Amino acid sequence: MNRNKRSVALDLKSDRGREDFLTLVDTADVVVEGFRPGAMDGLGLGADALRARKPSLVFVSISSFGQTGPRAAVAGHDLSIQAAAGMIDVPAGEEAGFALPVLPLADISAAMFGALAVVTALFDRSRTGQGTQVDVSMLDSLVAWMAPFLVPPMNGLPIRPLPPKDPGYGLFGTADGRQITLSIAGEDHMWRALCRLLALPEFGELTEAQRSEHAADIDRVLRASIKRHPHDWLCQQLETERIAFGPVNHVDEVAQDPQILARNMVVGFEGARFIRQPLVFDGVESKIVRPVPGLGQHTEEVLNSTGGESVFRLSTPD
Repeated sequence: MNRNKRSVALDLKSDRGREDFLTLVDTADVVVEGFRPGAMDGLGLGADALRARKPSLVFVSISSFGQTGPRAAVAGHDLSIQAAAGMIDVPAGEEAGFALPVLPLADISAAMFGALAVVTALFDRSRTGQGTQVDVSMLDSLVAWMAPFLVPPMNGLPIRPLPPKDPGYGLFGTADGRQITLSIAGEDHMWRALCRLLALPEFGELTEAQRSEHAADIDRVLRASIKRHPHDWLCQQLETERIAFGPVNHVDEVAQDPQILARNMVVGFEGARFIRQPLVFDGVESKIVRPVPGLGQHTEEVLNSTGGESVFRLSTPD
Protein backbone atom coordinates (compact mmCIF):
# COMPACT_ATOMS: atom_id res chain seq x y z
CA MET A 1 0.00 0.00 0.00
CA ASN A 2 2.92 2.36 0.68
CA ARG A 3 4.64 1.94 -2.68
CA ASN A 4 6.38 5.12 -3.92
CA LYS A 5 6.79 6.46 -0.37
CA ARG A 6 9.74 7.03 1.92
CA SER A 7 9.34 6.29 5.63
CA VAL A 8 10.66 8.56 8.37
CA ALA A 9 10.25 7.70 12.07
CA LEU A 10 10.61 10.46 14.68
CA ASP A 11 10.01 10.61 18.42
CA LEU A 12 7.78 13.69 18.55
CA LYS A 13 7.88 13.69 22.36
CA SER A 14 11.61 14.46 22.30
CA ASP A 15 13.14 17.86 21.64
CA ARG A 16 15.32 16.43 18.87
CA GLY A 17 12.37 14.73 17.22
CA ARG A 18 10.26 17.90 17.25
CA GLU A 19 13.14 19.90 15.81
CA ASP A 20 13.58 17.36 13.03
CA PHE A 21 9.84 17.39 12.37
CA LEU A 22 9.85 21.19 12.05
CA THR A 23 12.78 20.92 9.65
CA LEU A 24 10.63 18.66 7.49
CA VAL A 25 7.65 21.03 7.78
CA ASP A 26 9.81 23.81 6.37
CA THR A 27 10.22 21.74 3.18
CA ALA A 28 6.57 20.62 2.99
CA ASP A 29 3.43 21.83 1.26
CA VAL A 30 1.09 19.68 3.35
CA VAL A 31 1.01 18.04 6.76
CA VAL A 32 -1.55 15.26 7.24
CA GLU A 33 -2.14 13.90 10.74
CA GLY A 34 -4.46 11.20 12.03
CA PHE A 35 -4.27 11.52 15.82
CA ARG A 36 -7.18 12.18 18.15
CA PRO A 37 -8.16 15.87 18.22
CA GLY A 38 -5.77 17.85 20.40
CA ALA A 39 -2.87 15.41 20.22
CA MET A 40 -0.80 17.52 17.83
CA ASP A 41 -1.52 20.66 19.89
CA GLY A 42 -0.31 18.79 22.96
CA LEU A 43 2.98 18.18 21.18
CA GLY A 44 3.26 21.84 20.23
CA LEU A 45 2.85 20.84 16.58
CA GLY A 46 -0.78 21.71 15.92
CA ALA A 47 -2.19 23.68 13.01
CA ASP A 48 -1.90 27.09 14.70
CA ALA A 49 1.74 26.56 15.65
CA LEU A 50 2.81 25.21 12.28
CA ARG A 51 0.92 27.80 10.24
CA ALA A 52 2.35 30.58 12.37
CA ARG A 53 5.74 29.21 11.41
CA LYS A 54 4.76 28.69 7.76
CA PRO A 55 1.58 30.52 6.65
CA SER A 56 1.50 28.72 3.29
CA LEU A 57 1.18 25.30 4.94
CA VAL A 58 -1.89 23.13 4.34
CA PHE A 59 -2.66 21.24 7.57
CA VAL A 60 -5.09 18.29 7.24
CA SER A 61 -6.51 16.48 10.28
CA ILE A 62 -8.32 13.18 9.72
CA SER A 63 -10.16 11.82 12.75
CA SER A 64 -13.02 9.47 13.55
CA PHE A 65 -15.69 12.05 14.38
CA GLY A 66 -14.06 15.40 13.53
CA GLN A 67 -12.35 18.14 15.52
CA THR A 68 -15.55 19.46 17.09
CA GLY A 69 -18.79 18.10 18.57
CA PRO A 70 -19.65 15.96 21.59
CA ARG A 71 -17.96 12.85 20.18
CA ALA A 72 -14.78 14.52 18.93
CA ALA A 73 -12.55 12.89 21.55
CA VAL A 74 -14.04 9.41 21.09
CA ALA A 75 -11.92 6.76 19.38
CA GLY A 76 -13.64 4.79 16.66
CA HIS A 77 -12.49 2.51 13.87
CA ASP A 78 -14.31 1.67 10.66
CA LEU A 79 -17.09 -0.54 12.08
CA SER A 80 -18.15 2.08 14.62
CA ILE A 81 -18.14 4.84 12.00
CA GLN A 82 -20.21 2.83 9.51
CA ALA A 83 -22.75 2.03 12.22
CA ALA A 84 -23.03 5.68 13.29
CA ALA A 85 -23.58 6.72 9.65
CA GLY A 86 -26.56 4.38 9.26
CA MET A 87 -24.77 1.89 7.01
CA ILE A 88 -25.34 -1.10 9.29
CA ASP A 89 -29.02 -1.82 9.74
CA VAL A 90 -29.06 -4.69 12.21
CA PRO A 91 -32.44 -6.34 12.89
CA ALA A 92 -33.30 -6.48 16.58
CA GLY A 93 -31.88 -9.56 18.28
CA GLU A 94 -29.55 -10.52 15.41
CA GLU A 95 -26.37 -8.68 16.37
CA ALA A 96 -24.34 -11.82 17.09
CA GLY A 97 -24.83 -13.30 13.63
CA PHE A 98 -24.68 -10.11 11.63
CA ALA A 99 -22.06 -10.10 8.86
CA LEU A 100 -19.55 -7.32 9.54
CA PRO A 101 -18.44 -5.05 6.66
CA VAL A 102 -15.59 -6.33 4.52
CA LEU A 103 -14.41 -3.01 3.07
CA PRO A 104 -13.20 -0.30 5.51
CA LEU A 105 -15.35 2.33 3.84
CA ALA A 106 -14.89 4.97 6.55
CA ASP A 107 -11.13 4.87 6.11
CA ILE A 108 -11.39 4.92 2.32
CA SER A 109 -13.91 7.75 2.17
CA ALA A 110 -11.98 9.92 4.62
CA ALA A 111 -8.76 9.33 2.69
CA MET A 112 -10.39 10.33 -0.60
CA PHE A 113 -12.02 13.44 0.88
CA GLY A 114 -8.65 14.25 2.47
CA ALA A 115 -6.91 13.98 -0.90
CA LEU A 116 -9.59 16.17 -2.50
CA ALA A 117 -9.14 18.69 0.30
CA VAL A 118 -5.39 18.81 -0.29
CA VAL A 119 -5.60 19.55 -4.01
CA THR A 120 -8.37 22.11 -3.42
CA ALA A 121 -6.36 23.86 -0.72
CA LEU A 122 -3.22 23.87 -2.88
CA PHE A 123 -5.17 25.36 -5.78
CA ASP A 124 -6.50 28.08 -3.49
CA ARG A 125 -2.99 28.71 -2.17
CA SER A 126 -1.74 29.20 -5.72
CA ARG A 127 -4.04 32.23 -5.90
CA THR A 128 -3.81 33.58 -2.34
CA GLY A 129 -0.40 32.40 -1.12
CA GLN A 130 -2.08 31.24 2.08
CA GLY A 131 -2.45 27.72 3.39
CA THR A 132 -5.43 26.43 5.35
CA GLN A 133 -6.50 24.00 8.03
CA VAL A 134 -8.75 21.13 6.91
CA ASP A 135 -10.93 19.08 9.27
CA VAL A 136 -11.83 15.69 7.75
CA SER A 137 -14.22 13.53 9.77
CA MET A 138 -14.60 9.87 8.89
CA LEU A 139 -18.22 10.08 10.04
CA ASP A 140 -18.91 13.19 7.94
CA SER A 141 -17.37 11.48 4.93
CA LEU A 142 -19.67 8.48 5.21
CA VAL A 143 -22.72 10.65 5.91
CA ALA A 144 -21.95 12.47 2.64
CA TRP A 145 -21.81 9.11 0.84
CA MET A 146 -25.12 8.15 2.47
CA ALA A 147 -26.91 11.21 1.06
CA PRO A 148 -29.11 9.16 -1.35
CA PHE A 149 -30.61 7.41 1.69
CA LEU A 150 -30.64 10.33 4.13
CA VAL A 151 -31.78 13.34 2.11
CA PRO A 152 -35.13 12.02 0.74
CA PRO A 153 -36.71 11.10 4.11
CA MET A 154 -35.47 14.36 5.65
CA ASN A 155 -37.54 16.12 3.00
CA GLY A 156 -40.57 13.87 3.06
CA LEU A 157 -39.63 12.10 -0.16
CA PRO A 158 -39.38 8.36 -0.89
CA ILE A 159 -35.97 6.73 -1.15
CA ARG A 160 -35.15 5.35 -4.57
CA PRO A 161 -34.41 1.71 -3.78
CA LEU A 162 -30.75 0.69 -3.92
CA PRO A 163 -30.09 -1.83 -5.17
CA PRO A 164 -32.87 -1.30 -7.72
CA LYS A 165 -35.85 -3.64 -7.69
CA ASP A 166 -35.46 -4.07 -11.45
CA PRO A 167 -35.19 -7.87 -12.06
CA GLY A 168 -32.44 -7.16 -14.60
CA TYR A 169 -30.17 -6.04 -11.75
CA GLY A 170 -28.55 -8.96 -9.98
CA LEU A 171 -26.22 -11.93 -9.87
CA PHE A 172 -27.02 -14.87 -12.14
CA GLY A 173 -25.68 -18.40 -12.61
CA THR A 174 -24.80 -19.74 -16.05
CA ALA A 175 -24.99 -23.20 -17.64
CA ASP A 176 -21.33 -23.98 -16.92
CA GLY A 177 -21.48 -23.21 -13.21
CA ARG A 178 -20.07 -19.69 -13.47
CA GLN A 179 -21.72 -16.38 -12.65
CA ILE A 180 -22.34 -13.00 -14.26
CA THR A 181 -23.94 -9.77 -13.13
CA LEU A 182 -26.62 -7.85 -14.97
CA SER A 183 -26.94 -4.18 -13.97
CA ILE A 184 -30.01 -2.91 -15.78
CA ALA A 185 -31.20 -0.11 -13.52
CA GLY A 186 -34.31 1.26 -15.19
CA GLU A 187 -33.03 1.29 -18.78
CA ASP A 188 -36.04 0.02 -20.73
CA HIS A 189 -34.08 -0.26 -23.98
CA MET A 190 -31.55 -2.59 -22.31
CA TRP A 191 -34.36 -4.68 -20.87
CA ARG A 192 -35.99 -5.05 -24.30
CA ALA A 193 -32.65 -6.11 -25.78
CA LEU A 194 -32.18 -8.67 -23.01
CA CYS A 195 -35.63 -10.14 -23.58
CA ARG A 196 -34.92 -10.43 -27.32
CA LEU A 197 -31.62 -12.15 -26.59
CA LEU A 198 -33.17 -14.63 -24.19
CA ALA A 199 -36.41 -15.14 -26.16
CA LEU A 200 -38.66 -13.73 -23.45
CA PRO A 201 -41.13 -11.66 -25.53
CA GLU A 202 -43.78 -11.75 -22.81
CA PHE A 203 -41.68 -9.44 -20.66
CA GLY A 204 -40.02 -7.27 -23.31
CA GLU A 205 -42.38 -4.29 -23.24
CA LEU A 206 -42.65 -3.98 -19.48
CA THR A 207 -41.56 -0.64 -18.04
CA GLU A 208 -39.27 -0.34 -15.02
CA ALA A 209 -42.27 0.21 -12.72
CA GLN A 210 -44.05 -2.84 -14.12
CA ARG A 211 -40.93 -4.97 -13.85
CA SER A 212 -40.39 -3.92 -10.26
CA GLU A 213 -43.99 -4.69 -9.37
CA HIS A 214 -43.72 -8.24 -10.74
CA ALA A 215 -40.02 -8.76 -9.97
CA ALA A 216 -40.42 -12.06 -8.13
CA ASP A 217 -42.31 -13.75 -10.98
CA ILE A 218 -39.97 -12.35 -13.66
CA ASP A 219 -36.87 -13.29 -11.68
CA ARG A 220 -37.75 -16.98 -11.66
CA VAL A 221 -38.19 -17.13 -15.45
CA LEU A 222 -35.20 -14.89 -16.14
CA ARG A 223 -32.83 -17.00 -14.05
CA ALA A 224 -33.97 -20.21 -15.72
CA SER A 225 -33.41 -18.68 -19.14
CA ILE A 226 -29.92 -17.39 -18.34
CA LYS A 227 -28.94 -20.72 -16.81
CA ARG A 228 -29.47 -22.43 -20.17
CA HIS A 229 -26.50 -20.57 -21.70
CA PRO A 230 -22.75 -20.80 -21.03
CA HIS A 231 -20.88 -17.90 -19.47
CA ASP A 232 -18.66 -16.90 -22.39
CA TRP A 233 -21.53 -16.95 -24.90
CA LEU A 234 -23.63 -14.74 -22.64
CA CYS A 235 -20.80 -12.25 -22.13
CA GLN A 236 -20.21 -12.00 -25.88
CA GLN A 237 -23.90 -11.52 -26.65
CA LEU A 238 -24.50 -9.04 -23.83
CA GLU A 239 -21.56 -6.94 -25.02
CA THR A 240 -22.82 -7.04 -28.62
CA GLU A 241 -26.30 -5.95 -27.51
CA ARG A 242 -24.81 -3.18 -25.30
CA ILE A 243 -26.51 -4.48 -22.17
CA ALA A 244 -24.96 -3.55 -18.84
CA PHE A 245 -23.21 -6.61 -17.40
CA GLY A 246 -19.95 -7.76 -15.88
CA PRO A 247 -18.00 -10.86 -14.92
CA VAL A 248 -17.84 -12.12 -11.34
CA ASN A 249 -14.15 -12.32 -10.43
CA HIS A 250 -12.90 -13.97 -7.29
CA VAL A 251 -10.18 -12.00 -5.51
CA ASP A 252 -7.42 -14.19 -6.94
CA GLU A 253 -8.76 -13.66 -10.48
CA VAL A 254 -8.93 -9.85 -10.53
CA ALA A 255 -5.27 -9.30 -11.42
CA GLN A 256 -5.70 -11.55 -14.49
CA ASP A 257 -8.85 -9.89 -15.80
CA PRO A 258 -8.20 -8.77 -19.41
CA GLN A 259 -9.54 -5.27 -18.71
CA ILE A 260 -7.36 -4.87 -15.61
CA LEU A 261 -4.35 -6.08 -17.58
CA ALA A 262 -5.11 -3.78 -20.52
CA ARG A 263 -5.31 -0.80 -18.15
CA ASN A 264 -1.94 -1.74 -16.58
CA MET A 265 -3.43 -1.57 -13.10
CA VAL A 266 -1.07 -4.30 -11.87
CA VAL A 267 2.54 -3.17 -12.04
CA GLY A 268 5.66 -5.22 -11.36
CA PHE A 269 8.64 -3.64 -9.63
CA GLU A 270 11.74 -5.25 -8.14
CA GLY A 271 10.18 -8.68 -7.96
CA ALA A 272 6.91 -7.57 -6.37
CA ARG A 273 3.53 -6.67 -7.84
CA PHE A 274 1.57 -3.54 -6.94
CA ILE A 275 -1.68 -1.80 -7.79
CA ARG A 276 -0.92 1.54 -9.40
CA GLN A 277 -2.69 4.80 -8.61
CA PRO A 278 -5.70 4.69 -10.98
CA LEU A 279 -5.79 8.20 -12.49
CA VAL A 280 -4.42 8.75 -16.00
CA PHE A 281 -3.39 12.27 -17.05
CA ASP A 282 -3.13 12.96 -20.79
CA GLY A 283 -2.67 9.25 -21.37
CA VAL A 284 0.21 9.01 -18.88
CA GLU A 285 -0.12 6.40 -16.16
CA SER A 286 1.55 6.66 -12.78
CA LYS A 287 4.71 4.61 -12.28
CA ILE A 288 6.07 2.58 -9.41
CA VAL A 289 9.49 4.02 -8.57
CA ARG A 290 9.96 2.76 -5.01
CA PRO A 291 8.96 -0.46 -3.25
CA VAL A 292 7.23 -0.46 0.12
CA PRO A 293 9.61 1.00 2.74
CA GLY A 294 10.40 -0.46 6.10
CA LEU A 295 9.37 1.62 9.10
CA GLY A 296 11.81 4.50 9.39
CA GLN A 297 13.95 3.18 6.53
CA HIS A 298 14.59 6.63 5.08
CA THR A 299 14.86 8.65 8.30
CA GLU A 300 18.55 9.45 7.94
CA GLU A 301 18.34 9.91 4.16
CA VAL A 302 15.50 12.42 4.39
CA LEU A 303 16.86 14.33 7.37
CA ASN A 304 20.33 14.52 5.85
CA SER A 305 18.80 16.06 2.73
CA THR A 306 17.19 18.80 4.87
CA GLY A 307 20.07 19.37 7.28
CA GLY A 308 18.34 17.59 10.19
CA GLU A 309 19.56 14.73 12.34
CA SER A 310 18.05 11.39 13.25
CA VAL A 311 17.06 11.13 16.91
CA PHE A 312 17.36 7.36 16.73
CA ARG A 313 18.07 4.70 14.18
CA LEU A 314 15.64 1.88 13.46
CA SER A 315 16.86 -1.51 12.31
CA THR A 316 15.08 -2.35 9.05
CA PRO A 317 15.09 -5.41 6.82
CA ASP A 318 17.54 -5.50 3.93
